[in-house]
Amino acid sequence: MAAKSNTDSEDLQGKGADNGFAEDLKWLGFQRHEGLRLVPTIDEDVKGSLILLKEPESLAGEDAFSRRERLAELIFKNKHYRDIFEASIYYKDGTDEQNMDEEDEVEEEEEEDFYTPASGSLIDSRKFLIRYSLNKARERLMKESQRFQEFDMTQEIKKRRHFAMKTKNIELMGSQVVSTRPVSQVSLSPNGSLVAAASWAGDLTILNSQTLEILQNKPQIHMGKIGGIHWSPTGDLITAGGEEGSVKLFGYKSNTLEEMATLNGHENRVTDSKFHPSGRFIASASFDMTWRLWDVETQEELLLQEGHGKELYSLGFQCDGSLVCSGGIDCKGLVWDIRSGKRAMSLSGHTKPIYSLDWSPNGYQVATGSGDGTIRIWDLRKPEEYQTILAHKSIVTKVAFEKNGNCLVSSGYDKSINLYGAYNWAQLTTLQGHMDKILCVDISENASSVVSCGWDRSVKLWTMQN
Repeated sequence: MAAKSNTDSEDLQGKGADNGFAEDLKWLGFQRHEGLRLVPTIDEDVKGSLILLKEPESLAGEDAFSRRERLAELIFKNKHYRDIFEASIYYKDGTDEQNMDEEDEVEEEEEEDFYTPASGSLIDSRKFLIRYSLNKARERLMKESQRFQEFDMTQEIKKRRHFAMKTKNIELMGSQVVSTRPVSQVSLSPNGSLVAAASWAGDLTILNSQTLEILQNKPQIHMGKIGGIHWSPTGDLITAGGEEGSVKLFGYKSNTLEEMATLNGHENRVTDSKFHPSGRFIASASFDMTWRLWDVETQEELLLQEGHGKELYSLGFQCDGSLVCSGGIDCKGLVWDIRSGKRAMSLSGHTKPIYSLDWSPNGYQVATGSGDGTIRIWDLRKPEEYQTILAHKSIVTKVAFEKNGNCLVSSGYDKSINLYGAYNWAQLTTLQGHMDKILCVDISENASSVVSCGWDRSVKLWTMQN
């Protein structure tokens, strides 16, 4: 009997333990589901609920979280309390939250499914871009591989030192006033024989790069400030963006400047425009917070790309023609793969707007110039890392790589032009001669000449002396 009595006692204890464990699980389930759904999250509502139940509003040492737990436990353990609570203004049945969750899910599904179908022209263009960029990348990598095999450190150091010494001999050789308002843009032709300059008055001027003689001048091609002029790879076309929101295409042949087409679509000022390395496309950046891709032959808008939170100031094509980098007032650069239309990466770090950017001829580095006075060099192979150049005392207005990638040139509101070695980004030389803020600068192959323009309404020529 004693043995049976012990067995019964153990069974009863086991059942009691099971019941207690089940009760704990039930309470835990209520806390996770019912409590979080029914009990107010705002501490003032929790206190109001406790007062309604005639329980202490707060206990000694009790924080808001513990107070909410206490209310949930009271409601769970006392059906009378729960009835009172559910009839009060503090009770939430979770319907609103459920509806909101369902709406959010629908919105998320809609966002995931939403897309703009690519036009036939864009699809054909992307097929071309894939073929073109792969061929260009293959050529670039073959040259890089050959250079690596033939690399001699001693000769390389001598070459760098020689180049650095030559840049010390760059001097101001000429100046030409070309407009009644600040000259905002300057660009050297691919063979270096011509200079295109544009102003805030809307004028476009072609000059001889050796003498700064004015060869052609077209007044008021745009209504107001011109942003972003660029020569086509063949040197017979020029693109220029305007304050009224259009991009104009000009042909230049036999000292004759002729308007070829007007590209309309932007809803605000165009701040930059660039030819694709193939010459088949133009990209333009605007204050409407978009950049667009145009077909040169048909003048069709192929792509409208959003992504920036504020106005854009600059963009540029990578040398293989597969990527575009854009930058602006939101202080970040965005890299886009135009073959797929997807954003490849974001370049964040500047504390003020990006006013200019340029790709290195090596294909994997981007330089961005900012209103914070710095230039940052981003390596796309290691996007989380960058190098900072303390470039100017105020706004950096323009950055441009020398055609072979030997150096980088920049201009700024501090009236100076700086050259930096592309191997360690050390400053090689500073050019001074402008009487006011410099707005733009460009550099020829091997830094044999530099052209600049600015608020003093002039285009200046700097050449390397032997």
